[in-house]
Amino acid sequence: MPGKAFDIPGIRGIPAVRGARRYAAPGPYNDHVRVALISLLVLATLVLGGWIALSQSRYGRAMSLLVRMGKVGGPLGRHVGAWQTTTVDRVMLSFTARHGARVARLYRPERVRTRPVLLSGGVHALGIDEPRLIAFAETLATSGTPVITPAFPDLKEYLVTPRLTDDIEDAALAMLAAPEVPPHRDGRIGLLGISFAGGLSVIAAGRPSLRNRVAFVFSVGGHARLPGVMATLCAGRQSDGSIHKPHEYGAVILLTNMAEDVVPGAQVAPLRQAVHQFLHASHVDMFDKAQAAIDFQKARDLEAGLPPEARSFMHMVNERDALGLGARLLPFLDRWGQEAALSPVMSPAPSAPVFVMHAQGDDVIPDSEATALGDYLRSQGTPVRVHVTSLMSHAEVARAPTPAELVALVRMWAELPW
Repeated sequence: MPGKAFDIPGIRGIPAVRGARRYAAPGPYNDHVRVALISLLVLATLVLGGWIALSQSRYGRAMSLLVRMGKVGGPLGRHVGAWQTTTVDRVMLSFTARHGARVARLYRPERVRTRPVLLSGGVHALGIDEPRLIAFAETLATSGTPVITPAFPDLKEYLVTPRLTDDIEDAALAMLAAPEVPPHRDGRIGLLGISFAGGLSVIAAGRPSLRNRVAFVFSVGGHARLPGVMATLCAGRQSDGSIHKPHEYGAVILLTNMAEDVVPGAQVAPLRQAVHQFLHASHVDMFDKAQAAIDFQKARDLEAGLPPEARSFMHMVNERDALGLGARLLPFLDRWGQEAALSPVMSPAPSAPVFVMHAQGDDVIPDSEATALGDYLRSQGTPVRVHVTSLMSHAEVARAPTPAELVALVRMWAELPW
């Protein structure tokens, strides 16, 4: 009958069906769903908040820096690598040191987040224009750290001399007084040295003029006792008595420094010129094999034009005969590198904390030097942390870090007194 609801058991007609919508699921079920949704929302908020907090913390800044240094790719790498970054401009500065006029390049971040750091590179003919040093300084400055790379003449000539320690000391004092360098509220600077400059930076920080002006020292691939390193480069003998073939680079650097002791005076300059050509070719070989072959041939051509004494040394350089060259240099070691200004373990230790990072199995400066440096500094009451890692090859990153390595490095970098 039109308009009348059907009277079938279980079905009361359309009005009844509409009314059935008033029946809800049991109350406890709705409560559980509501609690679960709220918990999920709280968890998501905490995770997101924690992620944001991490990105703005010192650990996040260290993660960002190391991800960019290690060239970690992928969406996550790009995201983390962008944390706490800023733009950087470059300014050339000049200052007067005790050994003459000097210049330095300041990498000045638009947003400053840390104290300034004096970054001293290793021996290289390009000095502060060496591409890897520029990239490192730029990466560090992009994290908000004012970075100063001083140009030292001896480093460009592949010479390791007491003048270098003086230059590091003078550069740090000059940069602390330079109006162009953003100061830290405590008036202190950080020292970061690579390769031989690592050990020399430790020495400079222990001198009276800087003892209360340095916040930390970071030695990357540095040394503890220079004569011991030189003996290793000559003979390949490690501190544990084992023999490992040293890298020809180290012995060649040693020849450059000892040229005046092993050849007549008139042959010193031409020998060093030939050695510098070989070292230049070795650098080019890292990115341009074809050009490197041409440059290595130039080194062989220079060898052919040398007098007999110098030619015999240069021949071993061109043949990469590190042990043969070392055997020729070993008798002259006591004439060079004995000054306290060249060995941290022979100099007053700094009061500032020292962080030591070294490549495991380093064939230029043995990783035993990191242990020796740490032991000496602890004996003098200096806070020190030593980290030996296979992530590095002498003084540069060799590969992308594993998650465990990244965690260890993040802790070390983040806990520097920036």
